[in-house]
Amino acid sequence: MVSEKIVVAFERFVGEPLEQNLKRVDAHTLAKRNPMIYTARGATTVDQWVDRVLEDRETSAIESHLGTWQEEVARIVSDGFKPGSGVDLQLDRGGVVELYAIQSAPNTKSAGGRRSDVDALRRAAGALRASKRPVELYIAVLSGQRVTRALGSDPNIIILASDEFWERVSAIPDFRARLIRTTAILSDVIAARAASEVARIREEAREIFGDLQGNLDLAKLADPPAKIRRHRGKGTVRTAATSPRSAESLGSLARKRP
Repeated sequence: MVSEKIVVAFERFVGEPLEQNLKRVDAHTLAKRNPMIYTARGATTVDQWVDRVLEDRETSAIESHLGTWQEEVARIVSDGFKPGSGVDLQLDRGGVVELYAIQSAPNTKSAGGRRSDVDALRRAAGALRASKRPVELYIAVLSGQRVTRALGSDPNIIILASDEFWERVSAIPDFRARLIRTTAILSDVIAARAASEVARIREEAREIFGDLQGNLDLAKLADPPAKIRRHRGKGTVRTAATSPRSAESLGSLARKRP
């Protein structure tokens, strides 16, 4: 079922990577980010500080993961595939091959990145046209592109408005809005996967950077105590400081194109 495939893809491309990211984070990782960013915005407790730093770290990561997931969703609902060579989606419709380079938003690609997409589309189209197959070339913007237009440097390549792209691949006019609602539902997937790791990070941070009331100890935050790293030896556990500083201081998406 299409909706089940979309949920599984969300777990794979969003939930799991974010959980793995958190596993690599500890309280000292958070302290590497300028604490004034958070104290200036009113963070006074350890938990407030932890939550805000993690949210900032997660924002940049989740944008990339969601982009990868949406590419997979486009392939799922269209029955298309990723042909490789820099092209993200290929559809075969009525004897015409449609090739798509996909980007998350209008401003997510540099000039070099856009040029790379265009070159990839042209190369793939050249190989198909050599076998006498008609080809259409598109740059699809997953969100934020309001108008469909021809690419200025090559009118044979069409930049699709976000809603038009999603309707083309799904045959559902409001598919992008439905996908947004789906992410609101699937947010529980992220929360469930993150819960134990966030609890671990908070506990570490309270021990290292908090006072008895759970408030931030600003002196320790300004000069973090040495990080203790555990090494497993022959039946023993040794600890060694790695810093010279003192230790004190997660829908209705089942309908698809017939």
